[in-house]
Amino acid sequence: MNEEWQQKIKRLNRKRWIIWIPLAFAFWASYFHRTATGVVADSLMQEFSITRASQMGELASVYFYTYAAMQIPAGILADFYGPRRTITLGLLIASLGAAIFGWAEGLPALYAGRILSSLGVSLIYINIVKIHAEWFRVREFATMTGLTVVAGSFGFLLATTPLAVVVDMYGWRISFLVIAIYSLVMAVSCWVLVRDRPADVGLPSIAEVEIQEGALVKNFPRSDSCSVGENLKAVIRNPYTWWPFFASVTIYGVYMSFMGLWGIPYFMQVYGMSKIAAANHILLVVMGTMIGGPLIGILSDRLGLRRGPNLWVSVGFLMVWLLLTVWNAGKPPMWALYPICFGIGLGMSGVNLNVACGKEVNPPHMTGIVAGIVNSGSFVGAALMQPAFGWVLDRNWQGTVELGVRIYSLEAYQSAFCLCAVILVLGVICTLLIKETRGVNIS
Repeated sequence: MNEEWQQKIKRLNRKRWIIWIPLAFAFWASYFHRTATGVVADSLMQEFSITRASQMGELASVYFYTYAAMQIPAGILADFYGPRRTITLGLLIASLGAAIFGWAEGLPALYAGRILSSLGVSLIYINIVKIHAEWFRVREFATMTGLTVVAGSFGFLLATTPLAVVVDMYGWRISFLVIAIYSLVMAVSCWVLVRDRPADVGLPSIAEVEIQEGALVKNFPRSDSCSVGENLKAVIRNPYTWWPFFASVTIYGVYMSFMGLWGIPYFMQVYGMSKIAAANHILLVVMGTMIGGPLIGILSDRLGLRRGPNLWVSVGFLMVWLLLTVWNAGKPPMWALYPICFGIGLGMSGVNLNVACGKEVNPPHMTGIVAGIVNSGSFVGAALMQPAFGWVLDRNWQGTVELGVRIYSLEAYQSAFCLCAVILVLGVICTLLIKETRGVNIS
């Protein structure tokens, strides 16, 4: 490799981090909106007279229905219009949605704000995946996915104990107005700093770099002449696209039911914890996710395996969940709660490999569409499982109400945990059926 190429590669390696860092900060907003309703659930139920758990589940799940519905359009926008424009637009919409939610005077405004917030942030992750494909080497893909999860999980962190403290001190509305301002600032930052591909700044493509470095790169026809519909049909007709999708539906659905909505009410109602103490336990779930995300990505890239590490972690998630479900009839001792919560966060990490599994069984120029389909599975699962969990709680409600909020018994929560355990078994089966790609594109 001559000196000119070495200089180009050094420039590319520096530039890609300048591009990735504002995207990582922007991704905070997406994770914040996923889980914030769990912390403010009791406040919303009191202020807006939400009397049933299933109603609260519906308000929370509208985020996930919207997010899931937008994943394929987000992939199309990534492939055909580029991440820079799409992410900037998404952040502007998310900012408007958070502001409407924070100013809401009734349920229609709450729903409108949540839908707009979800619509906006739903465009971010898939376009970050597109940036990974354009700016990072194939052998770095799973690692970058893990790092992106860590970055986004800071939004989870903000939506646990810090949000609980803010809600106690200033009320729930202030936090959503702050996130609206933050999203607006990040929209400007992404527009200024992000570029879709190395060619936009006069650098060689990552494929050319890998060829120069001696990596084995298969030359796929880009088929820029193919229509959106043709690309979409090709991905949908590939049976190997769907097992990562269904694995995400099941495993992430259970994870978000607990971490994103019902975990805090469970700790408050079953253990008598304060909101802040309950949020501290969800904080441990987030810590497990933040540690597990990059570890599973690095392990996958180092071993050259995708399905194997995914399966190991998913089985671990099932074991931890069964512990929560059956130990002391669904009420493990207090000392065990932090390790269990950490294990739940760690157990979800396998889902982070599902996009890579789908990407590597389809042609590279379809990365955005593939990522959109596979990633939508996570949000379909959350959208279905959060109200399903609430429905089980309502079916087992014993009539207790405090300050206008239904109080559910330990037996009600254990019944919902049992439903989640069945879903996790299905998730492990789906993970077992994922095609092993060994970290290379086999399409």
